[in-house]
Amino acid sequence: MSYALEKFIIAFSDMFAQFYNSPFIFAIKIIFGIYLAVLIADVILILILRDVPTQIKVGFRGMNIPMITKNRMRKRWNKVKKRLKSEDISQYKIAIIEADAIADEMLSGIGYKGSNMMEKLDQVGTAHLDDHLEALKGVHQIRNRVVQEADFEVDERLAKAVLGVYENFLRYLEFLD
Repeated sequence: MSYALEKFIIAFSDMFAQFYNSPFIFAIKIIFGIYLAVLIADVILILILRDVPTQIKVGFRGMNIPMITKNRMRKRWNKVKKRLKSEDISQYKIAIIEADAIADEMLSGIGYKGSNMMEKLDQVGTAHLDDHLEALKGVHQIRNRVVQEADFEVDERLAKAVLGVYENFLRYLEFLD
């Protein structure tokens, strides 16, 4: 009895090995391999289309802040602050305009829509930017006066105060130390 069982098991294993190594199973392996590759590519594309990286940033930070390094922002901000060291009034005005452009880019990166910064600031809820919202609106109005009124005077004290508001905003977003 045991000899017949042993012979059956050997015959079955030989038959299974022949079937497993047959050209039919080889073709099925290739088809399943291609199917698996397409399935993995589909999952990756779905994750990209659903904007999963943005959702991860929102989960970590609470909002979708653009991915810019603190070092790059510090260099850019130092260029703006360097303009205050000159005694030229036009450099003060340029520094205000550049600081406003940086804040505008940050608001756009967070996800506020609008053709200008004031439209973006109008969309911001009072709880989103804490105490910075009204200050940003005020310094943006000063920036508008700098751009629109040729005779608007900017002294060093006003320029430092305006840049201080923008700097506090960037510190709040944790782009500056």
